[in-house]
Amino acid sequence: MLFNVSGVEAQHRPLIQNGNLGDAYRAGTFGCVRLIEDVVRGGSWNDERATFVVIELAVRMINDCGAAGQLALAGFWSAAGHQVRDLVECHQLIEYFRYQPSRAQPWLACVGKERHDKFNFGLVGRELEKLRGPAKFDLKQSFGFYSNAGSHPSTGGLAWQMTDVGQKLIGPVPHPDRFRLFIGDLWAHATRATRDFVDTMDALNPDHEPIRDQFRFSHAVVVGGRNLLASITAEQVREFWK
Repeated sequence: MLFNVSGVEAQHRPLIQNGNLGDAYRAGTFGCVRLIEDVVRGGSWNDERATFVVIELAVRMINDCGAAGQLALAGFWSAAGHQVRDLVECHQLIEYFRYQPSRAQPWLACVGKERHDKFNFGLVGRELEKLRGPAKFDLKQSFGFYSNAGSHPSTGGLAWQMTDVGQKLIGPVPHPDRFRLFIGDLWAHATRATRDFVDTMDALNPDHEPIRDQFRFSHAVVVGGRNLLASITAEQVREFWK
């Protein structure tokens, strides 16, 4: 509405088309969105409060994925990073309510400072680690990074207003290398969050058919994408994704 983003998108869009690695990341992220949408729209679930809250958080994650991808495509980096931060926080809460379903209603009922005091990211993370042991992936690191560069004014965030040759721009900023890394990271976070969403929904609904059986194709796309893409490193992204 305020800026013409067509030039920035024209530099970024070829990186997620024509069967390249970015196209695979894009398709993998869309697979996560599709599976969550299938679960929300077509699943058979109980009417417990924890199930309701987890579904609502998953819908928010879908929106975070869409917003993050669109903002990165247009070159609005800090805003895109903020969406990933939100996705990470929703992810952690979804996992937390798997182990503490009785806490879903108190979380839903409190607002403002009370919610921050009782359910802030660090506190929930520490409680979650006590419940299930150390995590396979440290969400705290990603939350801190995207909080610093995306959600809050910072040196790192201000640097995202510059092009890859050090030119500072007002408005959207084209940066193909950053776009590559961001889209790969978005896929990774979407995939981890979706898999934890599946595990949480199955745990909260033990008398219902597992998601992998209710939605075989959508579930297989997410699992298959993870198996194919998870081992790719940032260095390989830079070297092979043209």
